[in-house]
This record gives sequence, structure tokens and C-alpha cells, in this order.
Amino acid sequence: MTLEQRTVPPRSTVTLRGAPESVSTARQRVRELLGEGHPAFDDVVLLVSEVVTNSVVHSCSGGGGRVAMTVAVSSGAVLVEVSDAGSGLSAPHVRNEPDAESGRGMFLVDLLADRWGIQGDDGGPRTVWFEVRF
Repeated sequence: MTLEQRTVPPRSTVTLRGAPESVSTARQRVRELLGEGHPAFDDVVLLVSEVVTNSVVHSCSGGGGRVAMTVAVSSGAVLVEVSDAGSGLSAPHVRNEPDAESGRGMFLVDLLADRWGIQGDDGGPRTVWFEVRF
């Protein structure tokens, strides 16, 4: 099936369990929505993996809570929003520490997304969003 033949809903939301196995579920959902021929496929799948992992590992949604992922596809961009319960820790931020064993997820978001940001938190719900244009 070619990209022109696919019918992609303009906006799709899935609620995931705040558990490590939900990261692969989120990636699979994006793969199904975009299809392998989509020009932003690889970047969006990678960034979804990073942002959902952050929610599962670093927010109060981890340990079985809820993480919501919304994907909106337009004629020139893919917008992804990942919402969680937030945390008492600092908001996700870009770290560029080449020798670190972890912590490069937001660096990748900053590198590959055309735009990204964070809404909310201060101990309450938080949404990390990114947009990849094609």
C-alpha cells in the first residue's frame, strides 16, 4: 500500500499503562498510523519511544499509572503529545553528556523535532509534545 492510498485519521489518542512494555505498544501504534512509507516514519517512531519512556520512568504515571499519547497527522507534519501525571522532579530537559549511560532522550527530541515543548507540571499533569515536519 502506498502512502497516497492510506487513510490516516487526523488525530488518534491511545491510553497506555505506565509500564515499560507500553513503550513498544506506543511505537507499534505510530507505525500503524503512519505506515513505513511515511516520510517522517523513522524520526517519529524514535521520538515516541524516547518521550513515552521518559513518562514511564520519570513521572508519577510509572508503576502502572496512565500515559496518554495523541498523534495528529497533517499534510506536512506529525504532532505527538504524551501526557502523564507529572512528577516532583524537574521537567524533562536537554542533556548532552556523551559519556552518560542514559538521559539523551530529550537531546534526540531537540535534534530531530522541528518544534517541541512542555506544558504543565509543577507537581501536576504534564504534556511533552513534538512536531516533525515532512
